[in-house]
Amino acid sequence: MKKWVFRLLAGIFGAITRLRNTWYDRGILSSTHVTKPFTLVVGNLAVGGTGKSPLVTYLISHWKFSGTFGILSRGYGRKSSGFRWVDVDSNASTVGDEPLAYKRQFADLPVAVCENRLKGIEEMKDLDAIILDDAFQHRALKADLNLVCTTFSKPFFSDKLLPLGRLRESTDGIKRAHALIVNRCPDVLSEAQKEPFLQFDLPVFFTKVGYGVPVGNSAKNISTWHLFAGIADPLPFFKAAKKFGDILNQETYADHYAFQQADYQYWEHVAANLHPSVGILTTHKDYVRMEEHVGSYPALQSRLFYLPMQMEFLDQETEFWAWLTSLVPLNLKK
Repeated sequence: MKKWVFRLLAGIFGAITRLRNTWYDRGILSSTHVTKPFTLVVGNLAVGGTGKSPLVTYLISHWKFSGTFGILSRGYGRKSSGFRWVDVDSNASTVGDEPLAYKRQFADLPVAVCENRLKGIEEMKDLDAIILDDAFQHRALKADLNLVCTTFSKPFFSDKLLPLGRLRESTDGIKRAHALIVNRCPDVLSEAQKEPFLQFDLPVFFTKVGYGVPVGNSAKNISTWHLFAGIADPLPFFKAAKKFGDILNQETYADHYAFQQADYQYWEHVAANLHPSVGILTTHKDYVRMEEHVGSYPALQSRLFYLPMQMEFLDQETEFWAWLTSLVPLNLKK
């Protein structure tokens, strides 16, 4: 019975999103292209967990073009609304965890949030380029470039529409993309493993995840960990954490989970009773969300660490930047 209901809801959802896309494609609903700044969307077809944030971080870190650029996000999970600039000392509850994480990593970079992307772009019009995080379904904007993310283990073309699966729209949406970024790949891929991703007549680039070492007060003497994560796909994080010692337990929260007082009290109790060789490890996004209140919980603050991660190309990094350079406007080329 439950599966039948999900199929019905997925059918209704699919009909609504197809109609919406058709209206945009035919001009019944207007889609605006801005000539300045240059707009690059990093998005996906599925709900969360496709590697958008690592790709945005990679683009910021390796940006090869002239002029000024910044990031615009809707600030998912924030309790505020409208346009806001993100400051280093902003709170995740006000601007969202991902925009705040970007700002903490790149303090001099303009980062803003706005659920209305066109309004946000207007506020940031003095920049030469904007990376729009998670705006592929924001069709009121016709971006200059759309980079669509998927994962090697859960490709969008093997998924189903919500709520049967994780798709926000049908796989036909890939036709609006300019390139497909396949994230979280194994270190080595055969041509046969790559082939299913090459069926869409798009440039395709394959990447993997690299993890750093735990960041916190001092992880030198810690050999055992409690783990928790409130992200869409925590399994890669849990797997990577095993490299840094034994795992006592691992707990999962919803994606972008807003930690409650009871959660802080629970982890404070855990931290207060830890052996000196035991720490608490989470993801960078979760760490950023907790920073607003963790100062009130001294034991937790002293034992809490996060595991940094980064995106790496398997073997096409030079080709990716050559492709991107060929498509940016002349005023951005050095």
